[in-house]
Amino acid sequence: MASMHHSLTLLIIDDDVVSISALSALFSESFNVEIARDGKTALQCVMLQDIDLVISAVETPVISGLELCTFIKNSKLTSHIPIVFLSEKYSDDEQEECLSVGAADYIDKNTRPSILTLRIKNLMTMVAQHKKLAQVSCTDGLTGLANRMQLDTILSQEWYSAIRGSHSMAVLIIDIDHFKLFNDAFGHLEGDKCLKAIATLIADSKRRERDFAARYGGEEFVLLLPFTDLRGAKSVAQDLLNRVRQQKIPAAASASHPIVTVSIGIASFTATSKKGINSSTELLDFADTKLFEAKESGRNQYCA
Repeated sequence: MASMHHSLTLLIIDDDVVSISALSALFSESFNVEIARDGKTALQCVMLQDIDLVISAVETPVISGLELCTFIKNSKLTSHIPIVFLSEKYSDDEQEECLSVGAADYIDKNTRPSILTLRIKNLMTMVAQHKKLAQVSCTDGLTGLANRMQLDTILSQEWYSAIRGSHSMAVLIIDIDHFKLFNDAFGHLEGDKCLKAIATLIADSKRRERDFAARYGGEEFVLLLPFTDLRGAKSVAQDLLNRVRQQKIPAAASASHPIVTVSIGIASFTATSKKGINSSTELLDFADTKLFEAKESGRNQYCA
C-alpha cells in the first residue's frame, strides 16, 4: 500500500503538536505529508500545492476547519479534495454540521489508530483511482500530452497560484509551420508522426517540475511555464526552435523552409506589476497575438 500511494499528498491541520506528531507517524510511510498549524496556512497550502486529501481538526486557529472546508468545496479548483474531520468532542450535531459543508468523513479523534489508518487509506485509494481516470480523460490520444480541457484547468490553477504567490509565469503557443502543406505532400500518417515528434520535443523542453505541455488543437501546442519571466521564456523558446531544426524533418516543397520549423508566441505575467495582463485567458490571447506576429514575420522564430 505504501509504495502504491507515496506520490499522493496528505495535508494535516491541527494546532496540537502531539496530534500532528502522531498522525505524521501513522501516514508518512504511505503518503507525502504536509503540516499546517492554522486554517490560513492550510488554505495557502491547498491553493499552492497539489493536495490529495485533508485531515483537519474541527476547531483550528485563524480560520476554522468548517470555514476552510466550505471555501475548499466552493472553489472549482479545490472542490475535488476530500476533507476528513477529526473531532475531540464527537457528537451527532457536530458530525451533521461537518458533513453538511462537504466533509468526506467525520471521525472521533480517539478512534483506534489502525482503524483510522484504514479509513484514510481507503479514501486515498479512491483518490488514486480518480486521478488515474482523470489523467486518461485529460490526455491527447495522439501525442500523449495534456489536452485542451486539462490545459484550461491547469492554466487557471497556475494563474491564481501566481497571484497569491506574487511570482511570474509565462505561456508559449507553438505552431508547426505549414503543417497543412506537410499533410498534403506526405499524407496524414506522416503528419501524425510529425505531430508526435514535435510534441516530444515540447515535452522535453520543460525545465521545472511545474512546467506543463499540452496540445492546444490541430498543429498548435502550449507550454506553460510557472515561475518564469519573459527572459526565461525566450530562452526556452529559442532552445525549442533549435531542437526542432536539428530534427531536419523534410518539409513540403512549397513551404517557406526546406525542413519542418515552428513559430512561437510568448506572453509573460508578473503578479507584482500594476498594469498589463489581467486574466489567464488574456495571457493566452497575448501569446496567440505574438504567434501571429511570428508567422507574419517569416515563421521559424519566436515573438514575445
